[in-house]
Amino acid sequence: MLKHSVLTLATIVTLLVSTGRASARPAPLFTPHLNLIRTHLPSGWSMRLPEQILLGGPADQEFINSLIVKVLPSNAPPRLTVSLMSCESGPHPCLIGSFSVESQTSDNARRELARHQAAAAPIKLGRGGRGYLLEGQKQNPSYPFSSVMWQQDGMIYTVTFLSSERQNILYMAYSMANGFPIRIPKPGPEPTR
Repeated sequence: MLKHSVLTLATIVTLLVSTGRASARPAPLFTPHLNLIRTHLPSGWSMRLPEQILLGGPADQEFINSLIVKVLPSNAPPRLTVSLMSCESGPHPCLIGSFSVESQTSDNARRELARHQAAAAPIKLGRGGRGYLLEGQKQNPSYPFSSVMWQQDGMIYTVTFLSSERQNILYMAYSMANGFPIRIPKPGPEPTR
């Protein structure tokens, strides 16, 4: 009996260690906003957020922790965007980056994904599949933001950040594609009494 219990415990520990990446949770910056995100997710949708916000340059952890999180739902077309801002308002743009989700049935999302597929090289997102990095500075005209788009869970996800954050965009997209999504289940049939 003891041998069986030790073997079972060893198996559980091995599974937990080997699946550690799959248990990734959204970055702590998002924690106070998770209920609001769930509130604005349509039924049957899922939202993915990175386990860590990565920014280059002079951005340190104190700066990242001071970012303002804005949850921005849209009905036309249906979309949920979680934006990171450096200020509420000001003379200079405050947008640092954003994470968006749309249904794969959205004409707008499919068009934008097709644009990424046509203009960008594919990137591997682990078990999250294949994404497409569209670099802003390579656009004509040049654009200050770059984005990665991919399809997963019946949804189309987009990560958009300043073009100077190219490698960090890739890391955050990979983290999102391989972490646990925030889900709103589809309503099921009423239970019979």
